[in-house]
Amino acid sequence: MASRFNIYSKIFICLFLYIIPLQSQTDYDSELKRNRSRLNSIKSEIDRLKKEISKIQIEESNVVIQLKMINEEMALIGQAKGLLVREQKILQKKIDQTNAELRETQKRYDDLKKLYGKRAVYAYKYSRVKNLELILTSESFSQAFIRYKYLRLIAENDQRTIETIHRKKQAIEEIKAELDKNLKRMEENIREKQREESNYLVRLSQREVILKKLKWSESQQRRLLSDKEAEREKLDNIIYALERSRRVREGKGDHAETAEFDFDDFRKAKGRLPWPVQGKVVTHYGKTRDPFSKTYINNTDIEISSSAGTKVQSVFKGLVRVITYLPGYGNTLIIDHGQGFYTVYSHLDEIYVEKDEIVGTGHIIGTVRDAVSLSGDSRLGFGIYSGNETFNPESWLK
Repeated sequence: MASRFNIYSKIFICLFLYIIPLQSQTDYDSELKRNRSRLNSIKSEIDRLKKEISKIQIEESNVVIQLKMINEEMALIGQAKGLLVREQKILQKKIDQTNAELRETQKRYDDLKKLYGKRAVYAYKYSRVKNLELILTSESFSQAFIRYKYLRLIAENDQRTIETIHRKKQAIEEIKAELDKNLKRMEENIREKQREESNYLVRLSQREVILKKLKWSESQQRRLLSDKEAEREKLDNIIYALERSRRVREGKGDHAETAEFDFDDFRKAKGRLPWPVQGKVVTHYGKTRDPFSKTYINNTDIEISSSAGTKVQSVFKGLVRVITYLPGYGNTLIIDHGQGFYTVYSHLDEIYVEKDEIVGTGHIIGTVRDAVSLSGDSRLGFGIYSGNETFNPESWLK
């Protein structure tokens, strides 16, 4: 009799193990929602710029304004493409995890059916009379009561477990169906990206026409350089604001962020940083002569010639602080490396990271944009800041 009781006990333990809930799926929904919100905001800006550009007559007096608007629209299209790529990756992760859960649930379900098969054979051999015999042959009332409780729990678990597994399987299938819808939406987004790329090429052609006109106008070129100087001040102010905020936090003894993210010593990496892209430095740090306007400008960054679409990597571990658009710099991304050090990446097209995201050395953050210079080639802007100081990036890169 004891052997029969032991069999029931083992079955009950197995059933208990099988009704342990599956690990909950990582919540990607908030990330998708945040990504979609940014995308919708950018698309609204693109629509606004399209309307404004359509109103501008192609006249010499308006050509610089038109160029600025086209540059901004192209930059925003690049951001939108990057967000669509990011959304695709998030959805794919969600699909993969859901499929893994579905496979695990199916395995548990199949195992339960095998277990129930053994139970059915056992029930056929011994029947309910034997179960009653198991209780009646107990040596004491307390032993009989315990055996009765086990038998009842096993019966209840039979029904509850199979219902739990069915519900879990049904829930995952519903999630998978929802993800299939998301994949279809993602496919539409990819088609939308292709349409935006077509619009991008149209604007690029218009931009080339404008640049040809500007090449014959030295005064227009000087005006563009003057505008870039003004944008450089805006960039400087962004860095100063980040640094002031950091010092205020440190002054108040707020080390929560430092505890959450362990900043490495950026200064020790001088001369050993990887290049953000491979290419030739075509604009150097410091005072240089612009060949078009024949004037001298003071560069706080360098420009590296690289093919459009080339992937750009972070040169050091850090936190993404700023993603913005600045005329003259295009899509600009700033990474905080701790202790007041920041790296700035400009003339980006697609951007694959978001604000406050942790990135490591070599992390792909975006791609190089088409033809950002008056010479018509593609370049990545790269700068290194520390508080109110700027450094020559070439002396930091290996």
